[in-house]
Amino acid sequence: MATLKLEVVALVGTALGIASHLGYFIHGEHHMQATRIAAFFFIAPLLLFILTLRDIDGNSYIEAGKITAVGTASYFTALSTSILIYRAFFHPLRRFPGPFSAKLSKITHVLRIAKDSKNYLLNEQMFYKYGEFVRTGPNELITNSPEAVSVVLGISSKCTKAPWYECVSYPNTSLHLTRSRLEHDKRRKIWDRGFSAKALRAYEHRVTGFTDDLISQLNSHSGEPVNASRWMNYYAFDMMGDMAFGKSFDMLKTGEKHDTIELLQEGMAPLGVITPIPWILILFQDIPGLSAGPKKFLKYLLEQVAARKQRTPDSPDLFSWLIDAEKQSNDPIHKDPRWLNGDCGLIVVAGSDTTTATLTHIFYHLARSGEVFSKLRKELDSFYKPGSESEFRDLQEATYLNGVINEALRIHPPVPGGVLRVTPPEGITIGTTFIPGNVTISTPAYSLGRLESCYENPSEFIPERWGEKPEMVRDKGVFVPFSVGPYSCVGKQLALMELRNVIARIVTEFDVKFAPGEDGTALLEKSTDTFTIALAPLMLVFTKREV
Repeated sequence: MATLKLEVVALVGTALGIASHLGYFIHGEHHMQATRIAAFFFIAPLLLFILTLRDIDGNSYIEAGKITAVGTASYFTALSTSILIYRAFFHPLRRFPGPFSAKLSKITHVLRIAKDSKNYLLNEQMFYKYGEFVRTGPNELITNSPEAVSVVLGISSKCTKAPWYECVSYPNTSLHLTRSRLEHDKRRKIWDRGFSAKALRAYEHRVTGFTDDLISQLNSHSGEPVNASRWMNYYAFDMMGDMAFGKSFDMLKTGEKHDTIELLQEGMAPLGVITPIPWILILFQDIPGLSAGPKKFLKYLLEQVAARKQRTPDSPDLFSWLIDAEKQSNDPIHKDPRWLNGDCGLIVVAGSDTTTATLTHIFYHLARSGEVFSKLRKELDSFYKPGSESEFRDLQEATYLNGVINEALRIHPPVPGGVLRVTPPEGITIGTTFIPGNVTISTPAYSLGRLESCYENPSEFIPERWGEKPEMVRDKGVFVPFSVGPYSCVGKQLALMELRNVIARIVTEFDVKFAPGEDGTALLEKSTDTFTIALAPLMLVFTKREV
């Protein structure tokens, strides 16, 4: 009787496992149900055990345990086997090249990047081995095809944002992280007002003020080794904190990292590793103790938003546009506090990443190449007048300065692994390659920036390619450091304003060189991919220029 029961239990468990895959897991997205699914997998065996004990035959604890173990093992074995067979031999991506283990699971991908948090380098290795389309997971592709940029990211692209964004934003949402095109477009109109030409002119004094603070610190450490990565980070966060909350983090003044930023950066550190399995972020949020840092930052964010609502700054900041929308609009999207909280966090975090990484890498190259530094200084000396009414407009026309910025963004993109998109149900075609629908796809910026088909001498830092030597750029369409299309970076012009102002002030006021024993190797080899790039130290010496 017991043997028969176990055979029946095994058969039922097997059938339920296969049915779960074919009837549920194979359809749609389930990342937001990660906690519920995990809870079900934990609770179901306990319920089976309890129900078995109440069997009319009066099963003993041992018999109930056997039935529970057989049923559970049969279910999970069948579920796993069904999933693995489907992914390996029947999945729409089965014919795309890539590591065999990647067809079955993302776990091996996670384990490989966990070693050094350099997913963008792993992508580059796979492109070299497998070609321009690589299957990196059961339902994931990466491509360095130049034609993919417009198809996946362009203005007419039908691709949508991937589940990663929803998992990262939970429980809030923001312009950058919402997956709804309708919600994004509504919110984007508010942000566009905050970055209009008129609004940008109103922010100029803020940029100048924080640049003055940075210059003051460099003056006080003139001739001494300083960690450029740290000071550029302080500048970017102070500036964006002021834009979000009407007050900065004062890191440029104190010379110390704000505790909240420390918590935020610690919380972001695992992102590079767990990006391939974003659903785990939902588990982290729902299980106490696993996301203490991000939750403390969220608490700080809520406090600052509440405080900012109670005061009006002397001059409008970006938050002013968001709060006006909340007050004046009847649209539920603008009334939902999750949007205001999420957008303020977006201002601080996203607004600082591009500036920090780009400034640091630019000064690495300026310290490394006296020729580039001298040429840039010569251009700036010819017309640049700090404090003039036309200061910011003049810098927009500085050809070589803009070439230096573009070249740094090309070689050292702040988001090296690229953004994640999902193909529309009907699929897309890139060149002659058809990509099935509902597939997560990425176009890694690091790899696109190093394509010989698009750039002459792609590994070399040559600002002239963006000015006097345009033939060195063979395909401008792949250069999208601020993305393109409907999801392009709304803060692009503010970021460029900051970059130009800081570079111009430092280059015209300081000589820059590597500190003793420094050559930039640590910056290039020890910086990590946390979706955005987390910089290793770069020790430079800024010496006051002798005139």
